[in-house]
Amino acid sequence: MINSHMLKYIDSILKRDNRGDYNKNFEIINDSFRFYDINSQELDGILLLLDEDNFLINVKGNNEYTQGFMGRKLILPTNEKIKIGKPFLLNEGKYMISYFKVPVIKYGKISFALCYITRSQYSNDNRNLVQNIALKIHKSMEILKKYNQNSNFLLQYLDSIDEGISTCDMHGRITYVNKACCDILGIKKEEVINRTREVSPEYRPILKEILKNRKSIIDVEYFPKGKAETVHLINSTYPVFNDKEDIIGTIDIFRGIKRSTRLANTLMGQNVSYKFENIIGESNLLKEKIGLAKSFALSHANIYIQGESGTGKELFAQSIHNFSKRKSEPFIAINCANFPLELVDSELFGYEEGAFTGAKKGGKIGKFELANGGTLFLDEIGEMQLHLQAKLLRVLETRTLFRIGGNKPIKIDVKIIAATNRDLYQMVKDGEFREDLYYRLKVLYLEIPPLRDRKDDLFLLTDYLIKKIGTGMGKEVIGVDSEGKRLLGHHDWPGNVRELENIIARALFICDKNIITKDDIVKAGIRLEKQNVIIKNELKEINRDILIRTLKQTNGNKKKTAEILGLSRPTIYRMIRKYNVKL
Repeated sequence: MINSHMLKYIDSILKRDNRGDYNKNFEIINDSFRFYDINSQELDGILLLLDEDNFLINVKGNNEYTQGFMGRKLILPTNEKIKIGKPFLLNEGKYMISYFKVPVIKYGKISFALCYITRSQYSNDNRNLVQNIALKIHKSMEILKKYNQNSNFLLQYLDSIDEGISTCDMHGRITYVNKACCDILGIKKEEVINRTREVSPEYRPILKEILKNRKSIIDVEYFPKGKAETVHLINSTYPVFNDKEDIIGTIDIFRGIKRSTRLANTLMGQNVSYKFENIIGESNLLKEKIGLAKSFALSHANIYIQGESGTGKELFAQSIHNFSKRKSEPFIAINCANFPLELVDSELFGYEEGAFTGAKKGGKIGKFELANGGTLFLDEIGEMQLHLQAKLLRVLETRTLFRIGGNKPIKIDVKIIAATNRDLYQMVKDGEFREDLYYRLKVLYLEIPPLRDRKDDLFLLTDYLIKKIGTGMGKEVIGVDSEGKRLLGHHDWPGNVRELENIIARALFICDKNIITKDDIVKAGIRLEKQNVIIKNELKEINRDILIRTLKQTNGNKKKTAEILGLSRPTIYRMIRKYNVKL
C-alpha cells in the first residue's frame, strides 16, 4: 500500500506552480472523476486526473495527503515525457515507480487522461485496472451530463435568491456559493472553485459544534470578514448527511442584518404605513405643520415632536420617515412609558447571552440595532429615567453602543424622532430631564396642533372616520345631522383626534339609521349638560355665571371662551372687567 516514502517522492516530482483557474469545460470531467468511488478498487497507488499539460485536476488515493497534490504539475526528474499507454519505470532506492497514462476523453482541443502511479512494477493487471476505471468514468460522464443539465436550472434558481447560500465540506472549505453569497461576502466563485478562499475563522466554532451535536444552528449572529470590512449576518447552518447518516458537510443560509430587521418590523406590525397624504385636514395651521415636517424629513438631524395625546405624533413620525431618504430602511417605534423600568435598557440596547438572569439564549438585538440605517421613534421620551438618558446621550454622541453584558462596540446610523406630550423644557428646569440630551434631541422642533385649534378640520375628519369605520362595520352612514354637528362643534376635544375617532366608532355602533343624530353622539359619550351653558342660541343672555363656567371649562382661555360663546375676544375682556371675574 501507499506509504510516506512514496508520498514524499511523488511530492518531489510535482512542480509548485499552482495554476489558478481552469476552463469550465473541466467541470464535467472533474465531477465524473470525483463522484466515482475509487476506494473500492483496492488501489496500490495513486490515480491522477491530468490535462494534456500534466496539470493535476483531481487526485484519488487512500490517504488525505494526496489532496496536497492538487493544483500542481507532474514533472519527471528525467525530463522524459510520459507517452500515453506506455509504462515508464524509475528506480528510486528500493522502489520501482511505475507510471501509466490512459486517455479518458478529448473535450474540445484539450485531452484528459488518467495517470496511475504505483510503487509496484508495471503489469497487465495495472493496465486492465486503469482502463476499467476509465470506462466507468466515461459512463458516469454521460449520466452527469444529463444531471448537470437539470442541476443548472436549480443553480440558476439559487442564484436568483437574495439570501446567501453556501456549502462546506468536513474541513470547512467552501464547495458551493450562490450569487448572493458572493455579493455579501465580497468573494468570487472562481476563488471557491480553486480553493483559494475558505470560510472565515469565525465559522470554525459553528462547524465544530455541528459536527459534535449533529444538529442545526438556527438564526445566530455571524460576523465573517468580507473584502473590505466585517459583515453582520443572521446565519442558519444545517448538517448534511449521506445514506449512512454520516455528516458529509454543512449548508449555510444567511441574510444581512438589515433584511432581518425589515422582516422583524413587518412581523411586529411596524410596516410604516402612514404618509403625509394620510393626514386629514385642510386648515392653514395643519398645512403649515406638514410643510415643516417635510423639510425636516430631508435632513438627517434628530427631530423633537411635542403635542397632546391623540394629536397624531406617530402618524407624523412615520410620514417623516416615508418622506426621507431612509424610507427603504427600518422604522422602529418604542413607547418609553409602556416598558417596565428594568426592561427599557435591554429593549433599547440589547444584551448578550447570559448577561442577566432570564436572558434569552443567544442574546437579543436592541431597538437601536434593529433601526440601524433607518429611524428610531422614541414615544413618551419624557418618561425615560435619568440613568437611561445618560446612556442614550452617549449613543447619540458616539454613534456606537455596547449591548448589556457585551464588550463589542457596534456602530449605528440612526435618525432619532422623539415625542412627548409633556413640557420637556420645564422638566429640564425641574431636574427631571437632562439638559444636554434635550438639546441633542431638539435639533429640529415640530409642535402638533390640538384639534380644538383647527376646528376647520373637524367635520372633514368626521366624514373620513365615518367612511373608514363604517365600512369596517358594514354600515352605510352618510354623515352627521345638523344638530349632531352643532354638538360636535362645541365640544372641546381634550383627547383630540383619538377621542373623535372613539366617539364616531361608538356612535356608528349605536346608530340605527343612515345618519348619525345628536342623540347617538350623546349616547356615544359627549355630555349634553356641558353644552347647555355654551351654545349661544339656547341662552336668553350671557350672564356672569355662564361666563365663569365657560372660562373654567376652557381653563381660562379667552380665545376659546370667545369661540364657544360666539363673541369676540375684546367683548370677553370687557365682560370679565364688568363682572369682576377673578381668574
